[in-house]
Amino acid sequence: MDSIEIRINNKVAPLRKDCSEAFEPSSDSDCDEANEDLANQVRRTEASCDMEGTCGGYGGYGGACESRGACGERLKGVVRARAEPGCGARGLLLGDVKARRIDEEDLADRLSELPDHVILHIMSFLPIKEAVRTCLLSTRWKDLFTSISNIELDGVLRNKALRNRFMKFSDGFLSLRKDISVDRFRLCCGPGIDHRKINEWILYAVRHGVRELDLIFQSRSFETRHFTELEFTVFTCKTLLTLRLFNLPSLVLTIPTHCCLPKLKVLHLTFLKFSDDESIRRLLSSCNSLEELLVQSCELSNLNKLSVCHPTLKRLTINGGHIDPICELEINTPNLVCFDFGYFYCEETRLSLINLNSLSEARICIGFIAKMFSNFCNDTASAFDLMRALSCVQSFHLTGICLEIQAILQSPSLIPEFPNLTSLKMGACYAGWENMLVRCPCLETLAFELEDFGPVDWHTPKKDPSCLQHHIKAIKIFALKRKHVEFQLIGYLLKKAGVLESLTVEIKSVTKREKRMMSKNICALPKASKKCHILII
Repeated sequence: MDSIEIRINNKVAPLRKDCSEAFEPSSDSDCDEANEDLANQVRRTEASCDMEGTCGGYGGYGGACESRGACGERLKGVVRARAEPGCGARGLLLGDVKARRIDEEDLADRLSELPDHVILHIMSFLPIKEAVRTCLLSTRWKDLFTSISNIELDGVLRNKALRNRFMKFSDGFLSLRKDISVDRFRLCCGPGIDHRKINEWILYAVRHGVRELDLIFQSRSFETRHFTELEFTVFTCKTLLTLRLFNLPSLVLTIPTHCCLPKLKVLHLTFLKFSDDESIRRLLSSCNSLEELLVQSCELSNLNKLSVCHPTLKRLTINGGHIDPICELEINTPNLVCFDFGYFYCEETRLSLINLNSLSEARICIGFIAKMFSNFCNDTASAFDLMRALSCVQSFHLTGICLEIQAILQSPSLIPEFPNLTSLKMGACYAGWENMLVRCPCLETLAFELEDFGPVDWHTPKKDPSCLQHHIKAIKIFALKRKHVEFQLIGYLLKKAGVLESLTVEIKSVTKREKRMMSKNICALPKASKKCHILII
C-alpha cells in the first residue's frame, strides 16, 4: 500500500492512496487525531500573538506577527473547513484543485456567453488564420468564423508552396463563409498569385456589398490586361464607402465610362499611373459624396492637367512625386477644410487654387529640382497666388526650400495677411520668417523645424512682430543641433515673447552630457515672460 504524508508542525497524519478514492484518511481515528493537533496549534498560536515574535502557522505560514484576531481567524477558518463532512486532508487538497478548475471554467464560460456580435468584433482583430482556428475551441465557436465581416488576405509570400496554400486557403474560407455582407476587405498580393484568383476574390467582396476595400499589389506581373475586368467590378460598386488602391506600377489606370461610386467618401490613390486627363476627371465626377482624396507618389506624366474640382471634398492630399513641367494643377473645392500639398515644384507648372474659402488647415512642402539653381525667383507670381489662396487658414505648416516662396518672405509687401492664423509651423531655412509673423496678427502657437540646410548667419529682425510680443503663448523648436545661430534664434524669441507660457525644445544627435549643457544654457537665457515654462526633450 502506497502512503502519503501531510506534515503539520513536524507531526505526521498518515494517509492512504487508493485507486478508487485518492487521498483518503487511513482511519477515522487518524483523521480525528490530525484535527485535534491542528486545534491545539490554533490555541498555541492565539496565545503567542500576545507576545512579540513570529507566528508559524499551518502549511509553513510565517512572517511578522499579526494581530491576535486576524491570525486566529485565519487558522480557525482552516479548522472549520476540516471539520466539515468529507473534509480532512482530502478536502484541503481537492478543494484547491476544484477551485482552480471552477475559475478556469467560469472564465471560459464568460467568454463564450458574450453575444455573437461582440465575439466577432474581437475576432476581427485577429489574422484570418487565427480567427479560423477558433472553431476548435468548442461547439459554441465552431461556426463563428464564417460570420466574420472584416476579411484580410495577405499573399506576399516568397515560397511557391506557401503561395499555393494561400490561394487554397482563401478559396476555402470564402466558400465556407456565410452569405452576409462584407464590411472591410483588404487584399495584399505579391508575385506568383494567380490574377484570376485575385479577380474572383475581389468580385466576391463586391457582390457581398463591401464598404471598405483595400487593394495592394506588390508585383509587376499584374498587367493592365488583367485589370480590365477588375476596373469594371471595382469602379461600379455602389456600396463602397472607402477605396484604397496601392502600388500598381505596371498598370495604366483607365477609368471606365460607366464608373459609378455614389456612396464613396474616401479615395486613396498611391503609386498609380493614369492614362489621361479625362480618366481622373471621370473618376472624381462619379463620386458624388467624396470627402477625402489622397493622390500620393502617382505618375502624372500622361496628364496635361490635373483637375480636382469637387463640391463635397473636405480633405485633399497631393504629395510624394514629381509633377511634369507641362502639367497644370487646378484645385476648385469650395468645402475643402484640410489641404496637404508636397511636391517638387517646377517653374513651368501652372498652379491654380480657386474657391478655398472654407479652408482651415494647410500643409505646404515644395522643393526644387537641380535645374532651378540657376533660376532664383523667376516665378514669384505663382508662389504669391499660392500664399494668397491660403490666407484664410487657421493652421499653416510651411516647409521645404522653394526659392519662390523664399523670395516672397524676403519682400514684406508680397506677403498676404493671415488674419485667422493661430498656429504656424515653418522651416527655419526660410530667411524672412519674421516678415511672415508680422502678417499674422493673431498667432498663438509658433513652431520651427531646424533643418540641416538652415541659415548660417543670424540677423536680428529690424522690426519685432506684434504677435510675438502680445499673442504667442507657445513656441516649439524641433531638431536643435547645437548650432550657434539656433541659440540666437531661441534667445531672441524668449527675449521678445511677452506672454509666452511654454517653450518646448527637441534636441537631436547629441550625447547626454551635451544635452545637459545645452539645456542649462537655454534655461539661463533672459525671458520677457515670467510665466514661461521650458521643456527640453
